[in-house]
Amino acid sequence: MFKNKKNEEKKEEEKYPEVCTGALIINKEGRVLLSRSPKWDGKYIISGGHLKYGEGLEEGVKREIKEETGLEIKKTERLSFDDAVFDSKYFQKKHLIFCDFLCYYDGNSNDVKTNEEFEKEYLWISPEESLKLEIQEESKRVIEKYIEHKKNLEGWKRCQADFENYRKMQDERMKELGFLLKEDMVMQIFPVLDNFQASIEHVPEDQKKSAWVEGMLHIQRQLENVLKDNGITEIEAKEGDKFNPNLHEAIHQESENSKQKSKDKIKKIIQKGYKIGNKVIRAVKVIVE
Repeated sequence: MFKNKKNEEKKEEEKYPEVCTGALIINKEGRVLLSRSPKWDGKYIISGGHLKYGEGLEEGVKREIKEETGLEIKKTERLSFDDAVFDSKYFQKKHLIFCDFLCYYDGNSNDVKTNEEFEKEYLWISPEESLKLEIQEESKRVIEKYIEHKKNLEGWKRCQADFENYRKMQDERMKELGFLLKEDMVMQIFPVLDNFQASIEHVPEDQKKSAWVEGMLHIQRQLENVLKDNGITEIEAKEGDKFNPNLHEAIHQESENSKQKSKDKIKKIIQKGYKIGNKVIRAVKVIVE
């Protein structure tokens, strides 16, 4: 019995560190919220406090911010762990463990309503300028870590932006290369189609229904479908249409008299024209009048 009693007394004497949350509150302008604290020898501190039993870290830091500043925090980001072992600047002899959060506030900075824990003397200040103040040591380390975090994040964003620009540039180059290869391919197909068309036009009338002509027409349609599948479309043109120098190429004049005319009508189509999208890759060859 005596031994058990002694063990129980020993257990009662055992103490454990107290878990606290630290909250570096950052507003839309990138400024951080600090206040003077009598508990830390009048030095500036960030918001935060003890975690309640059964309370999650994020839940605890939001509750502490609400109680101390009146601010509703929606977005948090865990930053680091730290501790203060019997810090002489603290008003009590404590072993504190801090879980520090970045807490982003997107409302009005004048919404701060402090309580007795978070003193009325508070200010919003840039992280870099805050280091010139008398800051409690753990709060100072949190701010320094945030500055380093911010630099790393900005560096990553620059790398990401550079990579995105490089990717877009490469995409444009690949599109341009693909376009040139496609254009080169179809320019080699055009003469084949021209020959098919010329051959079919010279087929005698009594043989146009024959099997070999149907075979040629089938091959011609296959080639035309290859062009369509690659985004190549035929430029629509017919006799009587108005001559358009952006789509048509005039290759011949019927007579000297025709040279004196307006030359704004297509008299005959000599060769089909094609385009990719809105770009003409081969103009329609025509005779105008």
